[in-house]
Amino acid sequence: MDSKLLTLYSDVSAVPVKWLWEPYIAIGKITLLQGDPGCGKSTMMMNLIAELSKGGSTPDGRSFGTPQKTIYQCSEDGAKDTIKPRLVAAGADCRNIAFIDEEVNSGLTLDDERIRAAITEWKPSLVVIDPIQSYIGSDSDLQIAGRARKLMRRIGMWASTYKCAVVLIGHLSKKEGVKDLYRGLGSIDVVAAARSVLQVEKCDEDEDVRIVRQVKNSLDSKGADLMFEIRPSKGFQWLVENAEPLNTGNLYSVVEAMPTNKHELAAMLIRKALENGATESMEIRRIMAEYRIGEKTMNEVKTELGIKPFRKMRAWYWVLPGEENES
Repeated sequence: MDSKLLTLYSDVSAVPVKWLWEPYIAIGKITLLQGDPGCGKSTMMMNLIAELSKGGSTPDGRSFGTPQKTIYQCSEDGAKDTIKPRLVAAGADCRNIAFIDEEVNSGLTLDDERIRAAITEWKPSLVVIDPIQSYIGSDSDLQIAGRARKLMRRIGMWASTYKCAVVLIGHLSKKEGVKDLYRGLGSIDVVAAARSVLQVEKCDEDEDVRIVRQVKNSLDSKGADLMFEIRPSKGFQWLVENAEPLNTGNLYSVVEAMPTNKHELAAMLIRKALENGATESMEIRRIMAEYRIGEKTMNEVKTELGIKPFRKMRAWYWVLPGEENES
């Protein structure tokens, strides 16, 4: 083949996807982390950065291995009075976390050459821009498809070339009745460029608990829903790491008999968890996460089973129909 324009796929060597946190954040790719303002997106990411900086583990218990570097660029919080104290509280090794000082380097934008220069100098495994809306030249840069596509293509090229994961944190729009995937601000091209989209939502049953849902994954199967809490008394804490199985007999010893249909599996697990009486809803959610059952499926099965959660003290409980009076 003499053409210099075309490349044969037979000449391309296939390589596996490399993950920073499988299957949520891939190296060399763009990940979107979105949610309503005040839902804890930045706090969640700072705790993940802290673990990465010291070679800790992911929320679901996978080791990061050696300590790795991060660029965390945040415009909404002060470096001295907010970000640094939060990183320290999370146990971060701040020697592995850097940022571009915007008091000195003003006018920083998402595709700014200074960000590329910082990546080549620091060689981070992770680059976080928080929030994306603060680092665009104008609102039209994300709203107009052509501009958004060009912007995201350049960032994606940096991620691929310098072998780092790029996480763009964004606020959700208030578009009623719109699918989760399209509630991010800006053109659909922003979502299209991201290989993974994570969405943080408040739990209806406990205002201090957040649910992290992967609403898009172009590289693998969608990951299980994750949960964390931000309480005045405890601060930030993941609710999936080192979760203890419920004391419900042989709940986890029936793998061979488990149905493959997600709804049937969820129904079986819920019935098994509730056979000894009322159980905290957060424990049910932990079981669903363990078996990679999403929030939508869980709620559909809850309705099908006729379960109506009730509140006792400060916690929500589930109980099977007919056993409400025994709770």
